[in-house]
Amino acid sequence: MMVVTPAMAVTKEAYQGHHEMDLINPGTVWVTGGNIQHVKDSYWMGTSEGSLGVGTMEIWYNHISLNLNTGQGTYSGKFLITIPGAGTVEGSGRGIITGFNSVGTWEVTHCTGEFQGSKTMGSALAAFTSATHFSMDCEGTTINH
Repeated sequence: MMVVTPAMAVTKEAYQGHHEMDLINPGTVWVTGGNIQHVKDSYWMGTSEGSLGVGTMEIWYNHISLNLNTGQGTYSGKFLITIPGAGTVEGSGRGIITGFNSVGTWEVTHCTGEFQGSKTMGSALAAFTSATHFSMDCEGTTINH
């Protein structure tokens, strides 16, 4: 017996987003030899506007490592974007810190609601205006199945 199912078209579209983030919980912070600051489990929350719509964004940084002498470092974390009435998008990101800016890559690993069945990935550029606020612009590609 053979079951035939219709093929679904795969579409690609550009993704763009702007996020304003505020520090909610600094997590655990410590400094090691060489004046390297480490941050674990830092939590940020803010607004998200872009291709998905308007909603909230939450970021949990697994680890931030920053050389306090040079301003150079790395980060990795997870994020959740919630668009009321539409669904959620969650994923992870990683990148480098250069002074008051950071650049990185991200990918969506799970979606709900209208976004279910899509995969998005791209790059992010963030600018810190203070130790407790940053703006981030993202761009990438969404593949819909």
